[in-house]
Parts: sequence; C-alpha cells; structure tokens
Amino acid sequence: MQKKQLQVIGYASCYGAKDQRCDTGPTTLNSLQLSTRLADAGFDVSWSNNVTPTHVPDSNAETLSLIINNCKELARQTHKAVAANKQIVVIGGDHSGAIGTWSGVHSALQHSSPLGLIWIDAHMDSHTPDSSISDAIHGMPVATLLGYGAAGLCHIESETNKIQPQNLCLVGVRSFEAAEAQLLNELGVKIFYMHEIQKLGLNKVLALAKAHVSRQGNKYGLSMDLDAIDPADAPGVGSPENHGISGKNLISALKSLNFGENFIGIEISELNSERDDVDKTARLAIEAILACLSDPQPRN
Repeated sequence: MQKKQLQVIGYASCYGAKDQRCDTGPTTLNSLQLSTRLADAGFDVSWSNNVTPTHVPDSNAETLSLIINNCKELARQTHKAVAANKQIVVIGGDHSGAIGTWSGVHSALQHSSPLGLIWIDAHMDSHTPDSSISDAIHGMPVATLLGYGAAGLCHIESETNKIQPQNLCLVGVRSFEAAEAQLLNELGVKIFYMHEIQKLGLNKVLALAKAHVSRQGNKYGLSMDLDAIDPADAPGVGSPENHGISGKNLISALKSLNFGENFIGIEISELNSERDDVDKTARLAIEAILACLSDPQPRN
C-alpha cells in the first residue's frame, strides 16, 4: 500500500509578534521526533528547509517588508505541496505565517475548489493596520486573508482575497477588540466563542465548524494558535488567555472528527519554547497534528 505524501514546512519567524520567542517552533518539534511519529502513522514525510528571516528588522516598515518576503516563500512552498497532492503540516513561528500558508494553498486550489478554513485561536487576529494599536502583524492574518490589510500581504500569490467570509470559522475566541468584531460581524464570519464551546461541547463545535467550511465539497484546512488552549495545559505560548480549551478535550475532539479526503492539512503557530514547561505545549502540539491526520476514532 502506497504511503500518503506529507510535506512539513517550518516558518521560523517571530517578528510578527511582540513576544519574539516563538521562532524555534519548527526545531523544537523536530527535536521531539515529529517526523518519526508521522512516518509511524503511515506517511511518507518530507521536511522543507525552514522559512527563516534574513536579518533582524529595526523598524515597523522593515518588519512588514521582512514578513512579506517570508510569507511569499512560505506561500511558494505550500502552493507547490498542494499542487502535488500532498497534505501539509506548517509549523510556526508567529501566526503572521498563516498569510503565507493559506495564500499558497488558495493559489494551488483556485481553479478547482474554494478554500475553507477552521481557525482555532483565543483571538480574532482580525486587526488591520488602521485598527491595530500594537502594529503586531500576528494580530492581522484573518483580516488579511479576507482582503483587508497591507497590500503587500493581501496580494501574495494573487490580488484576490484568499478566503471568502462564508468559508471561514473561528473557534475558541475569548479575547478581542471591538474593531475586529465589527469587521467579522459585518462580513458574516462564523464564530464559536468559548462560552459556546462550554455550552455545546468541543466535539459538537468542531463538527459544526468542519461542516461550515467544507460544505459543497470545499477543500479546507485548519490553522491553530496554541493560545486557544488553556494555559494550564499549554503554557508555552506568547499571548496566554485564561479559561481556554482543555488540551485533553482538544485531542479527543480532533481524533473523533472525520476530516475526510478534502482536508488539506494543519498549521500550528505561536509555540514559545522559553515559556513552556518541560515541552508540555510542544508535545501537545504534536498530538494535535497526529490527531488531525489520523483516521477518526469511534465515539463511545
């Protein structure tokens, strides 16, 4: 039986975040034998050279230019992998990398299928340069993928928006600003806040999210900021928010979800190894990756 083809891509950049200690995510997961675990799960694994910054930027303008260039390279790699019918695992880095990841996927799919995306995150990541107080680009990728933001980021691979609002679903949100909520509400983006997860259960919410982004046969992926998980279970993140998703519940829900053949792959971002507790968050990230790519487990 031929093994499934899987491309792992590292985005070793931290300059989209204020806490610039998340660039070692790819090397950390590599040191914890991610490739071996994936191979044992039945994949033929290739790991691309990590996308890395060429220098340390010293201004907001230089930071933007650097992230544009990094995202262009990341988009080139994801486009190539998806065009070759490989599933992808992208490991950040800060969540600005999602602009490159899904711009490349959109470009590879644009003549065959709309792109759907489940976005698991404590935050909305939907600021624009006009609404952001911090100017941190990791707070802007959702807006950028929807076509709102710096032109250099919005126009990677193509000048069209990469995701249509009806094909996007945010899960786990519990910290946001009014301008972000206004943009997403005006666009009609589906959002499951933490209080809805607590009411409905994570299994139900993820099933609804998957149905929402993959309807009409859409190809779809999953992008997860590890700060969606409660800090008690995932301390190794740059922007922790209390009262998050249980790590145990997350892995269980992902394992039980039938991702199906239209699932493109998973992106993991914001692993901050310096804030981690004996690789607790890193190991949880690996389990999340494996859960998304494995065959679903039957529910009791």
